[in-house]
Amino acid sequence: MHVHTCFSSDSTAPVETQVRKALSLGMKHIAISDHQDYDYPPWHSIYLLSETGDTEGYLSVLREVREKYEGRIEVLIGIELGLQVPLGKRLDRYVAAYPFDFVIGSTHFFNGRDTEDPALYRDCTEEDACRAYFQTELDNLAATDAYDVVGHLDFVLRDLPSKNRYFSYRTYADLLDEILLTVIRKGKGIECNTKTLYRGMGQPSPDTSVLKRYRELGGEIITFGSDAHQPDWIGGAFVEASEILRECGFRYYCIFRDRKPVFLPLAQPRG
Repeated sequence: MHVHTCFSSDSTAPVETQVRKALSLGMKHIAISDHQDYDYPPWHSIYLLSETGDTEGYLSVLREVREKYEGRIEVLIGIELGLQVPLGKRLDRYVAAYPFDFVIGSTHFFNGRDTEDPALYRDCTEEDACRAYFQTELDNLAATDAYDVVGHLDFVLRDLPSKNRYFSYRTYADLLDEILLTVIRKGKGIECNTKTLYRGMGQPSPDTSVLKRYRELGGEIITFGSDAHQPDWIGGAFVEASEILRECGFRYYCIFRDRKPVFLPLAQPRG
């Protein structure tokens, strides 16, 4: 439920290439969810559909591909929105205007900079940086309903100098609990983003401790997302992630059609 194509400025993969890869893996569903990040900091990359924000062109191609592969794999029309507090109402109007199946709400920057920017981490502790990110994310999630799940909830850990080596839920429990409770109160969900698993960080995003706490608080809506920007990443570490979700107390995962969650049983454990 989290796949990028050449409509995103950080991918060159044609839509059909991504779909064919999922089909070759025996997948029954795939959501294309390219970037639409309005008002990104100007000195960073442009994260708009086709770098212009052309939603109609995007939808036209996805409809064609969906029709072409009908009966072989379900192609769901998604979008990954970059959340910001000042954009809250604009994003609400945007998702209401288009027939998306699925909307990911992500926080890609804080303190005015992309999380990849080393300047964010020079003059503060990693804990302070994480706290600033999680507070920004909480504010973003409260400001809009224009998402179905939260993308890579602990995204900042990808870019900390030490990555996720010293992450502890307890350190940020006040903020993380409020994020998870906000999501649950709004009837939204989170994703289990596997990119950090197959790229060597040893944990999904969010961390297993966050997934477990979400379930303890009553969270049920969860999707799988490889965050694949190229075909080789499609479905990366899904078997491992499925086992992690079972250990955290989940028995179902979700896909989305017409912005509504469809619950499907997790695969049975290996062996």
